[in-house]
Amino acid sequence: MTAFPDPDEFAFVPALEACFEEILLELHALGRESFVDAPDALSLPGKDYDERGWRYFTLFGGGPECGPHRRRCPRTTRACMLVPGLVNAGLSLFLPGTRLAPHRGELAGNLRCHLPLVVPKGDVGIRCGDEQRRWERGRALVFDDTREHVAWNLGDSDRVVLLVTFRG
Repeated sequence: MTAFPDPDEFAFVPALEACFEEILLELHALGRESFVDAPDALSLPGKDYDERGWRYFTLFGGGPECGPHRRRCPRTTRACMLVPGLVNAGLSLFLPGTRLAPHRGELAGNLRCHLPLVVPKGDVGIRCGDEQRRWERGRALVFDDTREHVAWNLGDSDRVVLLVTFRG
């Protein structure tokens, strides 16, 4: 399988993309202060990576906050429930300057889908394996979470995606 499977191979993608505007409205209603530091965010001294600007708003697969978060985002919750084999989901925000270190997902057979909501101007992208992509607002991007991947936002403002992990 390629690092970035064609999103059209997944029946849920058109329905998820059709929810873009509703999800974006709920994102704007949340505000940045609703996001918390991502659980894996770290700074690696002497390295080119700084994950401290990674914020997350969990919807599925997290702790007790999932229930209240889903009530705050009912349309986004319904959109996530369109994804068969849903493992976890949430809104992932990168402040400008955020660079994730190379990493791999831990669960074999899982894929990730990003629905880009806010994509700033500048150097913003994701690399999975040897392939690199840039997010496009409202266009889903699917990648193999078990391959080494990195993501960055060196753009001029926040980058936000709806991040959905599912069994492929």
